[in-house]
Amino acid sequence: MNKLFFGKKVTTPLLYIALFFSALLSTQAMAAQAEATVSKNIVGVNEVFQLTVAVDDSVNTNSLDLAPLSPDFAYGRPSVSSGTSMINGVISRNTSWTVAVAATKVGTLTIPAFQIGSSKTEPITITVLKSSKQTQAANANQSSISIEGINDKSSIYVGESINYRVRILIGEQMDQATLAPPYGDGLTATQVGQDAQNEVVQNGRRYIVITRNYQITADKPGNITLHGAKFSGSVIKGSRGLGSTLTMPVDKTAKNIELTIKAKPSNYKGLWLPTSDLQLNQVWQPSVNGKTTVDAKVGEPITRILTLRIKNIAQSNMPNISLTYPTSVRSYDEKPEYSEGNGYTTMTLKQVIIPRETGKIELPAVSINWWNTQQEKQQTTKVDGLTLNVTVDPNASGTITPPALTAPSVVTPQNKANVNNAHSNVAQHDYWQWATAVFALLWLITLGLLIKARKEQPASHTEVVLQSGTTDVEQALKQAITKRETVKIQTYYQQWKQQQHEKLAANPDLAEQLDNAIAEIMASTYSQDRQQWNDKRIMQLLNQAQQLKATASLTSSLSDLDPK
Repeated sequence: MNKLFFGKKVTTPLLYIALFFSALLSTQAMAAQAEATVSKNIVGVNEVFQLTVAVDDSVNTNSLDLAPLSPDFAYGRPSVSSGTSMINGVISRNTSWTVAVAATKVGTLTIPAFQIGSSKTEPITITVLKSSKQTQAANANQSSISIEGINDKSSIYVGESINYRVRILIGEQMDQATLAPPYGDGLTATQVGQDAQNEVVQNGRRYIVITRNYQITADKPGNITLHGAKFSGSVIKGSRGLGSTLTMPVDKTAKNIELTIKAKPSNYKGLWLPTSDLQLNQVWQPSVNGKTTVDAKVGEPITRILTLRIKNIAQSNMPNISLTYPTSVRSYDEKPEYSEGNGYTTMTLKQVIIPRETGKIELPAVSINWWNTQQEKQQTTKVDGLTLNVTVDPNASGTITPPALTAPSVVTPQNKANVNNAHSNVAQHDYWQWATAVFALLWLITLGLLIKARKEQPASHTEVVLQSGTTDVEQALKQAITKRETVKIQTYYQQWKQQQHEKLAANPDLAEQLDNAIAEIMASTYSQDRQQWNDKRIMQLLNQAQQLKATASLTSSLSDLDPK
């Protein structure tokens, strides 16, 4: 049977051969990786060290041929281990051989590459010395533990920062390891982020690599030496399993770095911020869509979010954004949030602004002066303010209908005289008719004066307290307090306060207590030190105001109808 393969007609045997080689090439492309490592690469003659050959696959334990080690090395019987693991549904297999090896002659020798199936290890160079003292000295010069410090800049301004990265290579088993930060006169070192750890193989030796980043900030000008970070600990010699271990102290210090710190220019004005990049952005909520003037309502909150990103500056040197808003608004600042990444320190500040009065209100712009360290000049970065056209929401409170004024009932005293005394009865009846008429006339005059006085009151205070002592706005305010809806509390309180202007003006102490209670509620929600506020206090104050209103209303009504 003939079939097409790569566009050509082939017979069935040729097809099988082609498929075999295709599968073989695919298997080779996915061949397992093999690696050879040694416990030491500087040894003395006949000194035993350890050779490990590993492959990330499950293979025949007889796949490793150690014969190429002869005649430069003597070796023992290898110890073989294999295993299978599953991580996140992925199965992995490995096979490793561990063998004791000793060099048979002095010189620079090479452990050859080993072929395991389709995988092959890299050769390893071994330095073989004659005496153990020479070996110890060589190992001291080429330590299995090293440290280096790398900085990104050597010339900066006062207040500016540099990035300093410490890299430690550890090729021994260690105990009680510590890393002391770099230091220098007039320099502040702050660790940035968490340590990173990985493994590398160099000349057949496996190392653990630890990386730590520092931010170095200059506090004064001059030529200053940055002393390198210091790594200390104890190297464990021998085998823990056999109980015969020896700890050797080790101290490694990175090289010192000379830094040039420039002073602040004498002609610079404003807060000193030296950096190569400064970004200031803002977001308004609700969104203004690029407008500079928007409509707003009394009591409705507006949120302003400012984001400041500065490169190569410590968080302690970030500026405090403090804005002075007009007294026609209340403003509350949340605690700034800080973050670091890619060499930038970012500060996010959220402000809540609540208009208190109607009219045109100007919210200020924000500008920051800074020194561009790349262009060597002063710059200003600015975000615009916002103009509010503030009005009162007509739907914020319902219309209150004044209660109807009713005439008082006139009760005629019961006649207890003798019915037979007709003249006395008639006279007494005429007397009460005249008295009733006079009293009614006086009441009508008083009622007319009362209505006239009410008509002459300003329009802003025409809402009348109901007989129960509450209004729709007051009920809404208490409901908002019960539900702990802070923004609604502020809105309804301002409307309620306008309704009760005269009553509160007559009780300034109570009015001040109410204002302070509302301010504490708002501050507990929007200030830096947030605390749970107590709704019982504001309720008690409102009830006191309600009782004062009811008492004042009753007193006023009695005085208006007093016949004196």
